[in-house]
Amino acid sequence: LASSPMVGQQWVWRTRAQTERVLGTVAHAWLERIGRDGVDAWSDARLNASREAFRRQLGRAGVVPDVLDEAVEILHETLRSTLASERGRWLLGVAKAYREWALLDLSGRVSVIDLAISHDQHWLVVDYKTSVPEAGETVDVFAQRMRQRYQEQLDRYCAHVSALDGRPARAALYFPRADVWIEC
Repeated sequence: LASSPMVGQQWVWRTRAQTERVLGTVAHAWLERIGRDGVDAWSDARLNASREAFRRQLGRAGVVPDVLDEAVEILHETLRSTLASERGRWLLGVAKAYREWALLDLSGRVSVIDLAISHDQHWLVVDYKTSVPEAGETVDVFAQRMRQRYQEQLDRYCAHVSALDGRPARAALYFPRADVWIEC
């Protein structure tokens, strides 16, 4: 909820922020499922046949009816783009990976890591995002903006994973709809 600093104004639901958050949560769940099922099990036809399930999940999770059609399209595009991308298919198919991995720190804070890939000498922590560059925004400006926005979160994720076995961790953001990979 957001309110104006002016006294007496009504509270207004922040539907865009809520929709983005819900969309991200539902997209992560579907990406986990596709990774578990294997990318070859997910054709365009199967994705198209899943649209009604997308609609139900997004609606139940709080996406308001006015933007539900758009949210279904964004979710479909996110999944289709991931499956169409060489990098996306690699991320979904990597064998030594933990998906939607919940880790608890000493303060009791839970972090859910979208994807943590175990390599011999290090970890790669990947955070999926459904955003795309704004109209007229270059990929470089978008990358800089996203690094600033998510750096603290990714640093926390890397610290969690490194604490498990002492191996260093590096992080990346993956934006499937734009097929943009940003190392952080």
